[in-house]
Amino acid sequence: MKNILIVAILVFTVNVYAQQPAKKRTKAHFTPEQIATLQTKRMTLYLQLNESQQQQILEINKKRAVICEQKIEARKTRLQKGEKPTAIELFNKKSARLDAQIAHQKEMKKILTEKQFEMWKKSRIRKNVLIKKRIRKA
Repeated sequence: MKNILIVAILVFTVNVYAQQPAKKRTKAHFTPEQIATLQTKRMTLYLQLNESQQQQILEINKKRAVICEQKIEARKTRLQKGEKPTAIELFNKKSARLDAQIAHQKEMKKILTEKQFEMWKKSRIRKNVLIKKRIRKA
């Protein structure tokens, strides 16, 4: 009788712990300037940038971080309203994103050396592959 009671308590305890929801990780909210600084420092470590390259890339990263922050806010307000973009809006959005990526790549090519640019390009490809994998999982 004791053994059955102990087994029942163990099974109940395991079930209670197994059904607890996963804890959500809170994401720290950084300002666009902080995001740009962190990105520039990561790039400095990876690409071994000199001081002038760091300053130029920091300015580019600040511009991109501000634009990204604006897009996030616009998306939040659109989601709160329950609006969905039309096919034309989606096409224009994707086209604008690709144009911005092309312009960013041209800016980076002007700043970085050939070797640094190739390393940067490879890291962007790896990052895009990881993002696509995460999207597929979700």
